[in-house]
Amino acid sequence: MLPSPFISANRPVYYFVVSLALCIPLAASLYLSNAQLHKLHLSDYRSYQCATSNTDAHRTFRVLTLFFSYASEFADSLCANKTIRQHFTDVEILWRPRSYLNAQHILDEEFDLFWNRRHIVTGLVPELSNFYSLLLETPTYELYWMSKDALPTLNADYLKDKIIGLSRDSQSQTHFLQPMSALRASGISLSSKQKKFYTDPNAIYKAFNNNEVDIISTPLPLAKANDGSEVFVSLIESEVPSGAWYVSKDLLLAETSRDLECALLKSLIIYAPIFDSTQAPLAVKPACL
Repeated sequence: MLPSPFISANRPVYYFVVSLALCIPLAASLYLSNAQLHKLHLSDYRSYQCATSNTDAHRTFRVLTLFFSYASEFADSLCANKTIRQHFTDVEILWRPRSYLNAQHILDEEFDLFWNRRHIVTGLVPELSNFYSLLLETPTYELYWMSKDALPTLNADYLKDKIIGLSRDSQSQTHFLQPMSALRASGISLSSKQKKFYTDPNAIYKAFNNNEVDIISTPLPLAKANDGSEVFVSLIESEVPSGAWYVSKDLLLAETSRDLECALLKSLIIYAPIFDSTQAPLAVKPACL
């Protein structure tokens, strides 16, 4: 076998070329990996932040809720509020599954304002009143089945080929407890293939709009399809128990606590469409008018 002229005549160049050939793919791979990781850090679709235009406050007003609906509108309303602007640089709202909130969040008063069901919160921290005050109880609401093809009916014939979208959160009234109770009360037993579980409400509505599931449960104001197509609804429960908004005790120790409380209550009216209008939802206290 004849020696390669390139190797024998120019060995240093050969080694350089081989090294370069090995390093370039490795460098490219590392670059792409880092770029992908960086992109993941930037892609948080479960939070929203707005600025108040007060750059001297150096403090963020932090809100935690379970639902994505009206979250950005609520944050924008707070950012536009004169009292909030006086004390905070920006407002950040997060919507997370119920399991996200833990006792340490409450003990550290990590959020200035959060929404959850009372029994969940007091179960986490029985001495809740040492850290948070109840700002506003949200009223009951009506819950419906929603489908794109026909009026949802709880009978075996209608449901035989249907897939229902549910929450992985077994304590969710809207997307687990109420729909599952309605199915049991009607004597309906779904196969495992007829139930799809999702981590949060946003994922459930997305699955419905993408036709991954045929039926979901929803409050009436959210009973619509993204593409504008017709939807059909039937009542599950007329008075589903709701929860409450809790405000940090530290926030209420400020001299302007009354102004801050009123600012929050006025902005919370944005959530009124979610609840049953006959309950006069989210009324502002007379002292705040």
